[in-house]
Amino acid sequence: MMTQTARFTVGEAPHWRTRTSIRRVNVAFILALLPTALLGAVVHAFGSRNVELEATIGAVSPVLEAGAREMGVGAGPLWFFGILGTLALGMGVGLLAEYLAQVLMRQPYQATDGHGVLMGLLLALFSPPGVPAWVLAIGVLVAIFLGKQIFGGIGSYPMHPAMIGWLVLLLSWQHYIYPVGAASIATPDHAVVLVTALGGLLLCGLGYVRWQIPLGVLAGVALFSALFGASLDGGVMKQLLSGHVMLAAFFVATDATSSPANRLAALIYGLFIGLIIVLIRAFGIWPDAIPFAILLGNVVNPLLDRIRPRVRLVEVG
Repeated sequence: MMTQTARFTVGEAPHWRTRTSIRRVNVAFILALLPTALLGAVVHAFGSRNVELEATIGAVSPVLEAGAREMGVGAGPLWFFGILGTLALGMGVGLLAEYLAQVLMRQPYQATDGHGVLMGLLLALFSPPGVPAWVLAIGVLVAIFLGKQIFGGIGSYPMHPAMIGWLVLLLSWQHYIYPVGAASIATPDHAVVLVTALGGLLLCGLGYVRWQIPLGVLAGVALFSALFGASLDGGVMKQLLSGHVMLAAFFVATDATSSPANRLAALIYGLFIGLIIVLIRAFGIWPDAIPFAILLGNVVNPLLDRIRPRVRLVEVG
């Protein structure tokens, strides 16, 4: 008696053929964030904040600072290269932490797909330019080990890894994360915020980001800012252009693993995040509402993803 064995098996429908890979998506996100990183470093180092930041240079070690000043190097170049070093540190620790986690947990080696690098870059952009290296490194390690790899890596984690790391830093070392008068690398002024939005729109146009999520976040912030305007510091445009709203809308909330798959659910998910951002800004005590809003959105994600398109029944014959 001969038995037949399946030569080719596939999973359940639907199936979608695409040339896009995880590595390509992560590289696209990193490249779209580079203008934000570079312009943020330039504005912090040579823009209107230069005089304010000249008093304390935290992005460069005191030894290098003293040597550079003796050679006549001003605060601007020190800040610029110091911020670039901070960004490189975040990406490097992300790559190394992901590789070590996969080795220790005996998982497939996927560190070269760039996801750990992206998580490190996001955490660096959320941080102030003078964040101590050890604080940023701890945030990235928490994001990779506890936020991502402990759940199995890409496709398995329930909440955004970078926001897990950022929330730990926010709750543990707030005096390093929010020193007086220091904005994050990604938000020194409106020009950098708008460049972030342009990078996100480019990702939407190329198909790497589903437009429903950033539209929902921005519409949610605008709508609920108008509703709760009396309790907010500034109008709708200030709420949209201040803080990390653009960064969250295009580069964080759109994470494929921790966001809904269906279009209507994705739009509602974005609106929910926008609502939480405004509520925390209006009635909360935390200087950054983004990590709380994103993580709460991730929590309700499985429930929202039950909102599916209605199946059309077609009569045959």
